[in-house]
Amino acid sequence: MRTKKILKVAGISLIGVAASLGISSLVSYQMGIKTTSSQKRHAIRKAHKKDDTLDSYDWYKQLVKQTWFIRAEDGIHLAAVYLSNDSDKTVILAHGYHNVHDQMIPYAKMFMDLGYNVLMPDARGHGVSDGHIVGFGWLDRRDYIKWTEEINKRSTSKQKIVLFGVSMGAATVLAAAGEPDLPSNVDAVIEDSGFSSAQKEFSYRLGHHYFLPPFLSTFVSLMTRVTGGYSLKEADIAHQAANISIPVLMIHGDSDRYVPVEMMAEIKASLAKKLPKESHKVHGADHVQSRKADPEKYQQTIEEFLKQWVDKN
Repeated sequence: MRTKKILKVAGISLIGVAASLGISSLVSYQMGIKTTSSQKRHAIRKAHKKDDTLDSYDWYKQLVKQTWFIRAEDGIHLAAVYLSNDSDKTVILAHGYHNVHDQMIPYAKMFMDLGYNVLMPDARGHGVSDGHIVGFGWLDRRDYIKWTEEINKRSTSKQKIVLFGVSMGAATVLAAAGEPDLPSNVDAVIEDSGFSSAQKEFSYRLGHHYFLPPFLSTFVSLMTRVTGGYSLKEADIAHQAANISIPVLMIHGDSDRYVPVEMMAEIKASLAKKLPKESHKVHGADHVQSRKADPEKYQQTIEEFLKQWVDKN
């Protein structure tokens, strides 16, 4: 009789644990992968408020802008803002997680000062682009192939294209640069604060910021596979980066509390040995704060990299 009671208690406990894991996984999925229309609108407002770079938003408001639309390979509509600089060089800027293209306005100014046209997409599930599933850089990689093709289609002169991204956008441009059909006129990729693996990053966030068991990312990955067509596990950015054949510049704050700086080393280690690559740790900089920590050094680092690997061509 006592054995039956123990088994019954154990069974109830297991059911409780399973239910708790299921609820936690569902909440993690809803918070981390799903985006609602209200969240997308909030991200637009937040991007405007957080732009504390001197005069950058006032500068942006004075510009003539074009809005571009494309249809992604899976049929959803994507939007971007294009800024012409009458140049034969164009940079595509990729924003971060739960953000919008407005986050990239200070970077747009930097690149336009360096003589580039600028294209700033809203990632799928963000801003005014369609979708309600975060691609974590993996689904987005194919979107950025489409954006490079769109630039080539619309340009009257052959463009030298650079891919630049921050945070999730950094993972996006690395993954895009590793695609076999990357257009041949994409000359370089620059990533700032990118993660080496979507599952590792999601696990890190669960444990360090939400105090949830990191292994819940496995269950979230299963949900993402069903609803989004990809798993967090397959979004292995470092593994994808092994296919990159163009120069890579990596920048990461050594006090990053969102994406551990060690992930930059993982990305670097995956790149081909003979591939031109630079990695820079910025002392004291938190997540995507390297530009603000030392704006002159940040721009100088990027400018010298571009002069060596893009302008010389």
